Amino acid sequence: MTANQLNRRTVRQGFALRAVRLFFLSFAALLALHFTLHAQEQKVPPKHFTNSIGMKFAWIPPGSFVMGSPQAEKQRNDSETQHKVTLTKGFYMGVHLVTQEQWQEVMGKNPSQLTGDKNLPVDTVAWGDCQAFIKKLQEKEADKKAYRLPTEAEWEYACRAGTTTPFHFGDTISTVQANYDGNFAYGAGKKGICRGKTTPVDAFPANAWGLHDMHGNLWQWCQDWYGDYPKADVTDPKGPEKADTRVIRGGTWYFGPSLCRSARRDGFSANNRDRYYGFRLCFFPETNQ
Repeated sequence: MTANQLNRRTVRQGFALRAVRLFFLSFAALLALHFTLHAQEQKVPPKHFTNSIGMKFAWIPPGSFVMGSPQAEKQRNDSETQHKVTLTKGFYMGVHLVTQEQWQEVMGKNPSQLTGDKNLPVDTVAWGDCQAFIKKLQEKEADKKAYRLPTEAEWEYACRAGTTTPFHFGDTISTVQANYDGNFAYGAGKKGICRGKTTPVDAFPANAWGLHDMHGNLWQWCQDWYGDYPKADVTDPKGPEKADTRVIRGGTWYFGPSLCRSARRDGFSANNRDRYYGFRLCFFPETNQ
């Protein structure tokens, strides 16, 4: 074999080795991409979940938002100090307020004062009653979800669904969109109907994340004690460790629209039990427990 033939053979062998190396590198890269995409798919839970008694939940993705209201927002309270909140974990939020039928199925009796129509929200429940319902629901459910009340930050984040206006509907609200005392108007809005009672939980349009009655119908208990907001940015806040009252959100059929604003917050005794109070549930998916 001549020197030229030897050189050509060496060159061909080098090309072949590089081709084999390139093939395996490309294959490894594709394999890594496949597993990455598969892992990402596994991490994103389904958008909806329905439990064994028909309670529907919508997936709320993690994210950041400005909690509270700007100084210029009409009829705001001083307690609504704006601050940035980051929620690092996505969660499932009840699409509707807990209904009287659902309460009856779990607890065996209906405490509501406002009855009649199907799918009315359960009312006249104290904060502690909600905890008792959660405990019995967890015992009843085969999937053993860690049901709970939402934190105040989770509630406002889910209510806003990416909006920054006083209501997730926009700068004002109407009684076509929510159940409140329509003898009063908000901002440039107009007066409307005063129904004087609760309405079925699916009677009004949902927000962008599929949640109904985040404005009006019944005040909704949150998990937190009521306290002053922090002045700095916070991550996954849970409110003060102890206080005298629990947070309620969302407004009610009995009062005007200003109490239904996304940022509006109030605190009442955990023992309060009246026809203005209801609740919805949430839970973390198993990957976030």
